[in-house]
Amino acid sequence: MKLRKISNLALFVDVSRPEALGAAAVIAELVRSRGAALQIPREQSTQLKLDGAVSAAFPRSADVLVSLGGDGTLLQAAHLAAPLGIPVMGVDFGRMGFLTAASRADYESVIYRMLSEGVQTESRIALEAYVAGQEQRYFAVNDIHIDRKHQGHIVSFGIDIGDEPVADIPADGIVVASPTGSTAYFLSAGGPILAPRLDAFGIAPICPHTLFSRPLVVGAAENVRISISAESGGAQLYADGKLQVDLAPGSAVNVVKAQRSVDFVRVDERQFFEVLERKLHWGASIKHPR
Repeated sequence: MKLRKISNLALFVDVSRPEALGAAAVIAELVRSRGAALQIPREQSTQLKLDGAVSAAFPRSADVLVSLGGDGTLLQAAHLAAPLGIPVMGVDFGRMGFLTAASRADYESVIYRMLSEGVQTESRIALEAYVAGQEQRYFAVNDIHIDRKHQGHIVSFGIDIGDEPVADIPADGIVVASPTGSTAYFLSAGGPILAPRLDAFGIAPICPHTLFSRPLVVGAAENVRISISAESGGAQLYADGKLQVDLAPGSAVNVVKAQRSVDFVRVDERQFFEVLERKLHWGASIKHPR
């Protein structure tokens, strides 16, 4: 696979983490030493103290966007980068770091190699949701989830795949996940893990009030329609964990494959299931973890 050369690197940093701030200074020096350009968002300039790198058009024109933080920071970076076709790479300064590609122990060598040799990328599908009858679109790398608006109230969610009604499920909510997001909220809701390059969605109810509800996996070409019963107290739509819009009783949400995928940087040959084993203890004994 052809390597993508890096002449302009963008940094997106969780400025609440001192280690991430220190790493930003180290990376800035590496970028300078290689004669590449560096850009940071204006709102992070005070904490990062890299005034010469401030870009009002951040991250436009970057060859890669590097996030320093946890998975949440990487998701924010991906929302900025994906519409511009910029690949993202995360350095783990968080708690889980499942999506991040480099650790706090090896990021210097990873960044140096990226600047010297270029990067390999892999594309993953993303999601897009819209409320029926409205134009606004909501982009998600991990998942779209619809949650009841009022705690203690059960909502009946109708699920249609294409033109076919599938189920009406009384539950606290419904989550639709991409393969990338199948190891996040979707997994906690009881959904299966999807291999990252699979062209499919996962659909799982959140705390269903029935003994017979099971997660679904459908092709990414399908239109997943989730309707909220007219008798409910309403619901709310979240994209990658961020509240986007309130949903009135009787409304419906369509979830489809986003037109643009998300490009992630591959920094080594670590395999997906090796990361699963290390981060989530997949396949390990609960009595004798490895």
